Amino acid sequence: MELPQNISFKAKEYEMLNLLRQGDKNAFEEIFKAYWKEMYKQAYSKLRNKEAAEEIVQDIFTSLWVKREELLITNLQYYLSASVKNKVLNYVRSQIVHEKYWDYYKKYLVGPNDVTEEIIYYNDLKEAVEKGTSFLSKKGKTIFQLNRIDGYSVPEIAKQLNLSEKTIEYHIARALKELRVHLRDYLVPILILVYTTGL
Repeated sequence: MELPQNISFKAKEYEMLNLLRQGDKNAFEEIFKAYWKEMYKQAYSKLRNKEAAEEIVQDIFTSLWVKREELLITNLQYYLSASVKNKVLNYVRSQIVHEKYWDYYKKYLVGPNDVTEEIIYYNDLKEAVEKGTSFLSKKGKTIFQLNRIDGYSVPEIAKQLNLSEKTIEYHIARALKELRVHLRDYLVPILILVYTTGL
């Protein structure tokens, strides 16, 4: 797809969008080449995770192609940037209970020496986690501690506690269910924190 060089940037973008809606693969490739690097930088600057950033950009472009006929885009650059932001926030949200708790802390929150508003968020989150696990049985709390905080695998915990792997998985799933309830009110401040710091 060759567009006249004297066409303004906005006009060229508008033309590319029209061609994209018609299924023009060249237009899609041109959009990809024009924006993928900045989108990757945006995602990586927040996540510090190469694979996650690449996957986010890939998902956005896949969706752009698959839904090309139904998307009502008036500002392509804004749309792509907003898509990256939303994907990053969704990624962070998914990590809150799926990663080891301390891994999450080290990735997304500040260090203990930073006496700022961020450390207040951390302390609140820590308290919420402690409250969430307090509802668990002694065995469930021990299993959660070993798995999500100390980093032991399910087989390792099963061997250590002389329990079946299914029992370990049950207690982990139950603990995560409890934590989702107790962390619900902390999602917004955590996501704001992630997107307003350079972490």
